[in-house]
Amino acid sequence: MKRSGFSLIELMVALVLGATVGIVVSQTTRSILLSTTRTSNNVLAWERGQNALSILEARVLHTGLGVTYERAGNLFQRSFGGAGGGSDWPPPVGWSVQGPLQIWRGVSSNSPELWDLAPETGGVFRGRGLAVLFAVPSGLNAKLAENKPLSIDAGVPVTIRLVPSENLTLVGDRLPTTEKKDLRSWITFPLVRFPVYVSEYNAGELTMRLADGSGLFAELRPYDEMHYLRAERFQVKNNNLQSEELHAFWTGSESRVEGVLEMWFEWTPSKSMLEAWILTTGGQASFGRASRPREWPAEAPWRAEFEFYDMAVSRGSWLLKNL
Repeated sequence: MKRSGFSLIELMVALVLGATVGIVVSQTTRSILLSTTRTSNNVLAWERGQNALSILEARVLHTGLGVTYERAGNLFQRSFGGAGGGSDWPPPVGWSVQGPLQIWRGVSSNSPELWDLAPETGGVFRGRGLAVLFAVPSGLNAKLAENKPLSIDAGVPVTIRLVPSENLTLVGDRLPTTEKKDLRSWITFPLVRFPVYVSEYNAGELTMRLADGSGLFAELRPYDEMHYLRAERFQVKNNNLQSEELHAFWTGSESRVEGVLEMWFEWTPSKSMLEAWILTTGGQASFGRASRPREWPAEAPWRAEFEFYDMAVSRGSWLLKNL
């Protein structure tokens, strides 16, 4: 009587083949999972970069709107009253070197609370931080008597009516006034080309004036739209895009976008061109250490810990027509 079964060799061959198939299946599954994770990380990194660019773009494209800038004659400084002395200048008077847009090298290594202004090299300012003075549309227009232009002399208050644009309701408390040295008290009308200080606002009636002793003269046109003047600066801290708003001084940092590893800006005044690169991540590197992206500028900072992340580089380029 014979018994059927596997020989030792057949059993060993079956075990080897099973183990091989198992390893292949395991590695294939792992590779698919890692590829899926990397794809997900790259998509998230790209989205974060686009979010950062959209925040910057909304401010950059309105940088300097309604604020005349003359680098050699310090017109920008004088338009805020910076030439006449006094302690109530708003902070932008200190921006006379670069005007409404400033590039910063980054947080000072000696004093983390201070920023280093980037020098001009070959007609280009390069750095990791960006500060902009920009105008925000209010939807309120100047209603002038007999629809005639109104002359505005330095230091002389003028009173006008504000009327809302179509589909906008006038809100009485939408323009709170503060001290002259607080930027929130300053507005601009694009056709006036100079900032004006709001001394009183009540029920749609606005009293304003150009800076004292500035030696400036301006003319307000009927139905020119009022814009709020605002300033913000941006930098990267703890892998987050951080922003600070300027009032009488820079306020505390606010986190805007997570997963931002670094930023790099290049400002060319002669071409009125600002370029930005945003290095973002969506998570830890999926296949060992990652390499430096080719799109990341050679001058931009790079740290070894970046290699532990899946990364993406988002690029922005803007022509600043107001400067």
